Amino acid sequence: MSRFLPRRVNLLTLSLIVALLIPAFYRQSFFLHILVLLAIWVILTDSLNFVTGFAGQLALGHAAFVTIGGYTGALLMLNHGWSFWTALLIGGGTAFASGLILGVLALRLRGDYLGMVTLGFGEIVRVTAINWVSLTRGPMGLPGIPRPTIFGYTFLGELPFYYLAIVLVVFTHVTIERMLFSRFGRACLALRDDEAAAEAMGIETYQYKVLAFCISSGYAGLAGVFYASWTTLFSPDSFQLTDSIMMCVMNTLGGIGSLIGAIPGAMIIGALPELLRPFTTGPNIASLRLAGVGVLMVLLLIVRPQGLAGMSIKPVYISLEPLYRLLKRGIAPKEIKTTGGE
Repeated sequence: MSRFLPRRVNLLTLSLIVALLIPAFYRQSFFLHILVLLAIWVILTDSLNFVTGFAGQLALGHAAFVTIGGYTGALLMLNHGWSFWTALLIGGGTAFASGLILGVLALRLRGDYLGMVTLGFGEIVRVTAINWVSLTRGPMGLPGIPRPTIFGYTFLGELPFYYLAIVLVVFTHVTIERMLFSRFGRACLALRDDEAAAEAMGIETYQYKVLAFCISSGYAGLAGVFYASWTTLFSPDSFQLTDSIMMCVMNTLGGIGSLIGAIPGAMIIGALPELLRPFTTGPNIASLRLAGVGVLMVLLLIVRPQGLAGMSIKPVYISLEPLYRLLKRGIAPKEIKTTGGE
């Protein structure tokens, strides 16, 4: 019968199965809250990796598109009574359009210059959100954002948001993977490796860079709408410059240009504050988190500069042969010893 069973399993598929089964064994609210937050970081890191790792464009203001998507979705749900699902699409689309506008204007630049422009754009969005009080309520933010409903069921507690977060993570990763192995993805990889050579081969590098930037921004907008409905509050401080830097750190830790690098990078850095919480009280946890991130980055750059997952875009598989051998030994009939009669 073992010949009909798979000899190996995709690591991401195995991770998905484990994630789906976690609530069956441990459903503590705070634990699920942390997992939802980590899922948001995975989406954001995956989306940033798409434009930075696969298209080779330095983006330092990714949090701006989370803010744009979050405010768009929150305002549509609060002021116009739109459903979460419609607001999710419109919020992602608004972030996509914002990325298009910025990309058309800024992606003629390269390297550090592009990074500074995106960094400045992030601050422009944050300051605008603070000062446009008539729309955003300024630093107070937008409270009372409605929760999602589906077929009359309202999302209450952490468990439904946990499963919705898994759906969004899978959607983000699968669509990015499909694009990566398409003609568009191959063109992005070519311009990342050598833009001049890509242009010589007839690739319209500027158009591909703008499109990659827009797609990355759209994913960030989706995460922003989800975060706003999950926390029921969105303010200018929800995502800011430090969060953009943290996304870059997560991307670097996991492996820039790696297909699965966003997952370990986001999990480690995102969980770090909770791991440090027993050793500190009050606001010191923020400074300890930054110190911990700094130590991790130094060690990583020394030991493994390519990141935890390297730069491979190939799926990672785990062999099941050891498990089959173990099971075979466990279920094999024991040898029956016989003795002669007296």
